Amino acid sequence: MDGRGKKVLVAEDCVSNRNPLVRLLKQAQYEVHLAGDGYEALERMVKRGVDAIITDWNMPRLKGADFLSLSRILWPKAPVIIVSAHHAPSPGGLPQGAFAWINKPYGSEELLRILRVAIQTAAFAVRSA
Repeated sequence: MDGRGKKVLVAEDCVSNRNPLVRLLKQAQYEVHLAGDGYEALERMVKRGVDAIITDWNMPRLKGADFLSLSRILWPKAPVIIVSAHHAPSPGGLPQGAFAWINKPYGSEELLRILRVAIQTAAFAVRSA
């Protein structure tokens, strides 16, 4: 599989959404780190580097826009993929700083493809800098 050696932080407060996502990522051989809300995700980011972040947009304690802004400060190279049951809040569709917005329910292959492209794009940007 293509996730071997790549660290993905999953920030999702709803266990029924988090568990299938974690299983999918582990089957694809990603190293998965979990957070139940935005603050916990930021703590995890400070402690360890991640290759990508998959986050819910509507979480308790720290809303998606605030989490996105703070995550860009803490780990600017890690692409952020937002998953949400709601449509993107900005007129252009994608909040500034996000790599992708995926509406729930999403297809497994779609999410894995977007994650793979996000990590490859971030790695290319680092090599080119």
